This record gives sequence, C-alpha cells and structure tokens, in this order.
Amino acid sequence: MDKDEAKRALDIADKKLSENDYVGAKKFVNKAQSLYADLDGLNQVLMMINVYTSAEIKISGGIETDWYGVLGVDYKADDETVKRHYKNLALLLHPDKNRFNGAEGAFKLVLHAWSLLSDRAERYLYDERRMKKKPPPSAKAKGTPSNLFWTMCSECKTRCEYWRDSYLNRTVLCPTCGKTFIATEQIPRAVKKTSKTYNVLFGYCR
Repeated sequence: MDKDEAKRALDIADKKLSENDYVGAKKFVNKAQSLYADLDGLNQVLMMINVYTSAEIKISGGIETDWYGVLGVDYKADDETVKRHYKNLALLLHPDKNRFNGAEGAFKLVLHAWSLLSDRAERYLYDERRMKKKPPPSAKAKGTPSNLFWTMCSECKTRCEYWRDSYLNRTVLCPTCGKTFIATEQIPRAVKKTSKTYNVLFGYCR
C-alpha cells in the first residue's frame, strides 16, 4: 500500500535527520509526500528540514544566521506576522508534540529567532548587521533575472512572492491557512491584483 511505503520513506527521512543529512531527509520526505500526502507527521518533518537548512544559510559575509529565513518571514514583516509564523512553527516543532529526531534542536532555533525578532531593539541591531552586505548596484543593469518568483498555496490558493534562491521548489508554510506546500513558480500574469496584501515569506501574499 502507498501509505505503508510512505511510512517507510518517512522513517528513513527521520533517520537521515538524526545524521544531520538534510538533503537525504528531504529526498525521502518528498517521496513519502508523493505516495501519501496526508501521512501523519509529514508536515512536522518537512518544517524541521526547512528550519535546519535555513539556519545553515549565512548572510552578511557569512557571519550572520538568516533568522528571518528560520521563521520563514520577510525582513519587512510586521510584528504580527512574525508572531503568527513563530506560533505555527512552535506547534509543529515542540518536542512534546513532535516525536521525530531533531525536534528539540529545530524548536530551539525557532525560539531563538523569535526571541531576537520580537525584541525591537535586538531586531534593529540585527538588521543593521545583516544589511552591511548588499548586492552590487550594477547587477540589475547587466540583465540579472529577478530573484523573486510567484507561487500559490495548493490548499487555500493564496498567492505569495518569495526569494528564488531560498524557496523555489522548496516546502513552505502558508501564512494564511498554515498548510505546507511546494513553492513552484507561476507565471506573473496569472497573479491578479487585489486590495488585500500581506508582508510574508520574503515577499508578499495576495
């Protein structure tokens, strides 16, 4: 049965997590998702992998952790958005509710990100540090493709804009319905303008 095969794949992903093999874990968790998308615990493992891989991304010349990426929010996100993402991740990752390997470590990363970004003074200082390294102003003039792309939640159809390098074809958490989905690119003209816009994961949701 597909469900049984999915469970076996998820067990392997869990083992890969215990070995800090996030690429291998992602491979098997994607397999589990393709076999049985409603498998219990799938979202928990997906978000753990995202938290760990985001924490490995270094910015400001490789000296700062991307704490916005850990929470999955844009650096322009308001306090309420930061709080909402923290709560959603905390529910998925708290060791009391998450039985998988690495849950405690992932939760601590999320907690650290929340502690820093919810403190206005600490967030300001962090933003000052992270903005020291900026892309060369000539990059756009040379025809560099846009580093943003549009995608859409498969559950609630919310449209979001993300950083291409960090989120294209990766599992993300929808800020509207709280479900995870694969951030595949959609053509820009498919996105209709609305009067309701949210600052979310490295971009905007409509």
